[in-house]
Amino acid sequence: MTPEQIDNPIAKVESKEALILADLAAIFQDLGATMHTCSHLIELLKEDSKDQILIESLWTSALIRYARCFTASKRFGLSESIFDGLQGDPVGAHRLYINLRNKHIAHSVNPFEQMEVGVILSPVKSAEKEVLGVATLSMRLISHDVEGIRQLGTLAKVVMEKVSKLAKDYEQKVIEEARKIPIDDLYKRPRLRLVAAGPESAGKPRP
Repeated sequence: MTPEQIDNPIAKVESKEALILADLAAIFQDLGATMHTCSHLIELLKEDSKDQILIESLWTSALIRYARCFTASKRFGLSESIFDGLQGDPVGAHRLYINLRNKHIAHSVNPFEQMEVGVILSPVKSAEKEVLGVATLSMRLISHDVEGIRQLGTLAKVVMEKVSKLAKDYEQKVIEEARKIPIDDLYKRPRLRLVAAGPESAGKPRP
């Protein structure tokens, strides 16, 4: 939309092409957020930040925003075919980040998070050998290194460029479909609007 078109009426359309275009726009936003989050995270690591909560939160956010682009449920989801024609092993890198999100962030089922419990014993040479207490050891990946984070950001940027081209194709399809509808019918349609969801919507599926 150009600045000159801001005040123009916008008729709502709900064709299959329009719904896919809306999903592609949401995916584009998620990829952009992934890319910018990775850039911010790299700066923190270069500054040798000690704020581990912030570092882990940003890394978690980047993985989640990236992975949801490839989840097909209520919305159109990308497939690994988006990497067709690219050099190197983008699919291998992609699967690494998807597995980190699925098996480390969403569910703790891989070695990136470990917790062990043992009992503390009295010294070997003590007169009386006994159990003195309990000890726990933990290890958790809070973030990849700079190179791993940069790779995720680059991957998001590459996919973003492909999504942008795909979205332009669907924009054209939406225009072509709209031009088949009588113009007076379009003017009578509800205007495009968004309504902020309240707390009661947290457990409801998206329409």
